[in-house]
Amino acid sequence: MKKLVTILGILTCMGGTTALLMSNKQKQAGQIRDAQKALITTVSTAPVTRQSFSEAAQYVGKTECWREVTMNATTQGTIRTLTAHLDGPVREGQPVLTVDTELTTIAIAQAEAQRHKAQTDLARYETLQRENNVPLTDVENARLQVRTLETQLLTLRKQLRDAVVKAPISGIVTTKLVEPGMFIAPGAPLLTITDVSAVKLVVGVPEAEVDQLRPGRHVAVQFDMYPGQSMMGTVQQVRLKGGDTGKFPVEIRVANSHSAPLRVGMTAGVSVPNASRASGLTIPRAALVTTSATPAVYVVQGRQLSLRPIQPGPTFGTTLLVNKGLQPGEQVVVSGTEGLKEGQTVVVSE
Repeated sequence: MKKLVTILGILTCMGGTTALLMSNKQKQAGQIRDAQKALITTVSTAPVTRQSFSEAAQYVGKTECWREVTMNATTQGTIRTLTAHLDGPVREGQPVLTVDTELTTIAIAQAEAQRHKAQTDLARYETLQRENNVPLTDVENARLQVRTLETQLLTLRKQLRDAVVKAPISGIVTTKLVEPGMFIAPGAPLLTITDVSAVKLVVGVPEAEVDQLRPGRHVAVQFDMYPGQSMMGTVQQVRLKGGDTGKFPVEIRVANSHSAPLRVGMTAGVSVPNASRASGLTIPRAALVTTSATPAVYVVQGRQLSLRPIQPGPTFGTTLLVNKGLQPGEQVVVSGTEGLKEGQTVVVSE
């Protein structure tokens, strides 16, 4: 009887132990499942779609003088009057400076008197030569003297006209190097006049895009000084010599206005709609894996990640054109790409 009680006690203890072991095993299995769930990363995805784009090229440059003329003296003498003022306006053909003409006037009177005498001498020599009283060489010398004095008179009269200096263009006097009473000689710089009716915007354009900016084309221009305001410019020319960066300077004329005055040295951008269109498969630019040695994205297949190499094309804002490597409708990871690995299990967020 005691043996039976002992055996029953042993069996009872064994059953309790077995139940305890089973309970611990189930608990461990649950903990493993919880740990595995914790290791699964949640990511956001976007589909691969087909889109078309019409790109607008942007170029930035600075303004230069549209036209600027430095006036130089063409005669000599003392400046008698100067009506041009620094930063003041002038009109084309307006007299801005006069040179004293007293000496020139005296020289003209002397030359006219000498010419009259030379003409009288020539007439007398021609009469004598017809009577064979003087050699022909004397007549030729008299004629040469008349022509010389006539040429001298032409030169003096031009000096008299040049004594009144007129503005060659309309604009603003930006440099004044002379004052009344100063003596000037031919070639001496006098004034600089800048045409402010327009400015010349010079932008650098890559060789492949120069054909889009042919002379005569109208383009939209935005100046940093006037945000939100667009002005119209006209392409004037593409300079023949390109820069070291492979870009060609393009000159664009922008008319000036009183409401938004333009000055030399201002920064402006030019927007040129591109006639060519780009189309193909696209993904968000954020999908690119920055840790990859070559361009790649993570593609979600089922619940597994696949690191897919791609051949990227141009970027349009936040959208990337993909030339090769993806199929329409595939889901690419766009957030949470850091720390992801090939073959990793993920959960796609709603």
